[in-house]
Amino acid sequence: MDDAAALQLCLERDRLLSDAEFARSPSMCKLLRFLVDYKLSGNSVPLKSYTIATDALGRDADFDTQTDSYPRVQMGRLRRMLDNFYLRKGGENRLAIAPNKYEIILEPNVAPSGHEGHLIGQGTDSSAPDGKKSKRPEIEARPPVEKQTESQRGWYRGFLTILGVSILLVAIGIPAYLLWPAQVEDEIAYPRIALDLPDGASGVRASELSESVGNQLVRGLNGFSGLRIFDAKSGQPEKSDYVLRLRFLEATADKIELRLLDGQSGEILWSRELNTSNERAFRLELDQAIIALAGPYGEIAQTEISKLENDYSAGYPCLLQFDLYIRYREPRKLEPLKKCLEKSVERFPNDAHLLSVSAFARNMSERSNPGIGGKGAGMLLARQAEALDQNSAAANFAVAQSAFFAGDCATGLAWGKKAVALNPLNSRISGYLGLYMIGCDYPEGEKYAAQALELDPNADLAIAAAVALQMLKRGDAIAARELTTEYLASSPRKEPALELTYMLSSAMLNDKDEARRVWKTMATDYGLSENSPPREVLDQWIDSPTLINEIMTIMNRSGMFEK
Repeated sequence: MDDAAALQLCLERDRLLSDAEFARSPSMCKLLRFLVDYKLSGNSVPLKSYTIATDALGRDADFDTQTDSYPRVQMGRLRRMLDNFYLRKGGENRLAIAPNKYEIILEPNVAPSGHEGHLIGQGTDSSAPDGKKSKRPEIEARPPVEKQTESQRGWYRGFLTILGVSILLVAIGIPAYLLWPAQVEDEIAYPRIALDLPDGASGVRASELSESVGNQLVRGLNGFSGLRIFDAKSGQPEKSDYVLRLRFLEATADKIELRLLDGQSGEILWSRELNTSNERAFRLELDQAIIALAGPYGEIAQTEISKLENDYSAGYPCLLQFDLYIRYREPRKLEPLKKCLEKSVERFPNDAHLLSVSAFARNMSERSNPGIGGKGAGMLLARQAEALDQNSAAANFAVAQSAFFAGDCATGLAWGKKAVALNPLNSRISGYLGLYMIGCDYPEGEKYAAQALELDPNADLAIAAAVALQMLKRGDAIAARELTTEYLASSPRKEPALELTYMLSSAMLNDKDEARRVWKTMATDYGLSENSPPREVLDQWIDSPTLINEIMTIMNRSGMFEK
């Protein structure tokens, strides 16, 4: 490496270390410094995971690379942080992690191919001769960089040299605590689940079944971003919050049992027996068991909520509060939720799941309060999340929602279908995709929403309301009333959308007294009068003008306000 390249490497390193996101992550700062120093040393021996673990990440000398993937995970995290930094900040050059190596490299900062395009919401493909809406997900391209003359480049290099010296001088004064991992918590403490599969299951079928069930469990559980899954035999069981254990109940392996245990006390929190004799039915039941465990309102979430019911701390407690708000839409939770999400993003800026949730919340806030500042913030958060983790279903769906809310149905549909493909078990993703598709007049929308209800009996109540509303639009008031009655009976709290569809179905069935009673209760709950204009009442919890118009049409047709 020549002197110019070495200087540029140092300049980029110090530029990264001075960034707020890196400053909040001492372990990443330490790893970055180690990799750059090793590169500058000129040592041609490739770094190994053991060296990274012990010399860069502070692991003990007895660290076992065969059972612990910590170095690889941390290198992947550093790679995402580098990508996110250059996505935000740009620059002529950048640092990157060499493919399949523990090595830092300096390379030109070139926007990834396929990222040419425009802001979500414009929804047209400039490469298409007819300018029709593109059906593929689009990401905003960086503005073109004007070419420099040789004299400009010489001046620029001289300026960088002076700037580099200045940055190095400033860097000397960075407080030592930034390099002390114990001082800052830079990762959200998500629930940790140890997966305990039987070793050496007797018989070929039992052995094969154990492996395939394990694969399905890992794939399904990992699809829910707010969990951390690891092997119970990896030497970390004492650190787990929960243990998920698979047991064979019969020698023929025709029945298995899944048990969720408290990681500390060993108490059985949940169990389910599954019959394996019918392969198709068994796989569906296993998916439903995964949802019952890991869904937004599954057993793990409910157990955590019981501990943190009124906790609005930054990180995981705040994410739990978001799930509760989305399900029940209690107005009193809105302000503390906004504050804790802001604090969470400030504290954990590199958590893709958190950014996805924040984008979801911001999009809904912008839709219900179009006059607020920072329009488009939800879209930016969503794209940050997707840049951090392209395989996150939540991040991809946040981009989809941003597109739908911007009026770009084609782009929203493309990203939404990708999100469902990444995690077909997340009822919130498939259900809300169906809801937004309905708003865009896509015929498949009701199918997606109905599938979410079929898979997850604890799906968001707004999804059940959307399906019931479609039934009403078809004139099937009986089915709509049965569906809303079922979900209202199972919900311990009020849900405006369900109450609304129940009210409309009652009116259409000529039970106008019941319809007016529900209407009066709903208006009163939001500080309004039963005589308030219907549109004013509906505006309190519905953010889609199209949906409000459809509801007004049903109300007028039912004659519920006629004396």
